[in-house]
Amino acid sequence: MTPVLLALGASAVWGASDTLGGLASRGRPVLSVMLLTRAASVLLVGVLVLGLRPAPVGADWPFAVVGAVVNLTGLALLYRALAIGPMSVVAPIAATSAVVPVVWGSLSGERPGGPTLLALAVTVAGCVLTARAPGGPGMRVSRAGVASAIGAALGMGAALTLLDRASEGSALGAVALERSSQLVLLLLLAAVLWRRVGPGLARPGAVPLVGLLDTTAILLYATATTGGLLPVVAVLASLYPVGTVLLARLVLHERMSRWQGVGAVVTLVAVGAVVATAS
Repeated sequence: MTPVLLALGASAVWGASDTLGGLASRGRPVLSVMLLTRAASVLLVGVLVLGLRPAPVGADWPFAVVGAVVNLTGLALLYRALAIGPMSVVAPIAATSAVVPVVWGSLSGERPGGPTLLALAVTVAGCVLTARAPGGPGMRVSRAGVASAIGAALGMGAALTLLDRASEGSALGAVALERSSQLVLLLLLAAVLWRRVGPGLARPGAVPLVGLLDTTAILLYATATTGGLLPVVAVLASLYPVGTVLLARLVLHERMSRWQGVGAVVTLVAVGAVVATAS
């Protein structure tokens, strides 16, 4: 039960993080947003490492480093898609990232029972259903938004799979290595593109909070993978679009269509089934 709860906690925190990240990307270079969030991430992880002194990652460290590059690519595409909007359409498309670790986990022998697999399939279907555009004027997502969301799904799904492997020795150690690698890469990019990045760093506002939330979510996810089946944990952790849709409705006043509402309900019911069958 604990890995399931950790995965659901990661999903809830990611929903808030991505909503804030999408808002911060509007009118601000994505690279500036990512640099600020990763700086906050490394600060948080550094404090945790000094306080908890986790075990080293060990021989699996390359998976964390490669995952860092893949995750950055996926996250950049996600922020771009969310900035194009509408969030309530883009985020659920990106949430199909869970398909990648589900397939990999199944091929690697981490295959849940039949009832759980069925519940997981319904859960993913509910997320996709939630992605239907309301149909109002100006609410249809552009082709660029769809392409960015699909790219984000593939990138983030691969990153989650790599992090699962890197976390076998130490979840906190793997996240610390991944986030540190990302910050180094972003600093190198910022040095080359400073004229574009610099102005976006002048007034950080709530952007560092995005990094703190995202890091909290990834720590919950990494910890969950060490004790639970990857397909189950990955799907449950990828349900953040439901929260993003609700926040977009409440904060941005984006309309929810009937089908989006049905998709949200189906997703919640399916999550209950996953919890019941996987426990």
